Amino acid sequence: MGIRDLRILTLIVAMMVAIEALSTPIILLAAELFPDGYVENVVPIATQVDLAVTVFTLLTYAVFGRWIYVAGRNLVEAGYQDLEFTPGSRIWWFAVPFANLVKPYQGMRELWNASHGESDYTIGNGLVGAWWALWLGHGFLATILRVSAGTDAGAGPFWLQSAADIAVAVVAIVMLRRIAEAQTKLGTGELAEVFA
Repeated sequence: MGIRDLRILTLIVAMMVAIEALSTPIILLAAELFPDGYVENVVPIATQVDLAVTVFTLLTYAVFGRWIYVAGRNLVEAGYQDLEFTPGSRIWWFAVPFANLVKPYQGMRELWNASHGESDYTIGNGLVGAWWALWLGHGFLATILRVSAGTDAGAGPFWLQSAADIAVAVVAIVMLRRIAEAQTKLGTGELAEVFA
């Protein structure tokens, strides 16, 4: 199979993550700037808009998962034999209750460290830690806002959730780009020099 270049897939994931993060603020901004047009044109199709956003979000998760898989597969192809996580397990840990609070972070930390030539895969990285903290905070915030926000809450909770969405997106994009950059050196001998 060989080591795959992640640059194009990284660009696709980055664009999808950005679009997904900006969808709610764009809708909120349209509602505030053009209230009459919003009520006339968007409100009647709100269910379809929500469905489209949900489908796009799920598609973004799937493509992000594909990126994680390919990046993990690159490590296997580069000869890394001592990895705790398989390319697939880095993805399915996101779906395991309670373990999904820690294991996906550990899998991405290992992916980051191995991609950057670090021999100790358990060393923390600030960027990966920030991504994971924002991801968890984003999820908890979404749950709290869904439970506590009634129909009278206004747009405030949506703006708060949008800020969290954007923060996660920015950090995720930077993290993915840096891992992809580091993986361009896999199999070229540049990482071998680190271990020499």
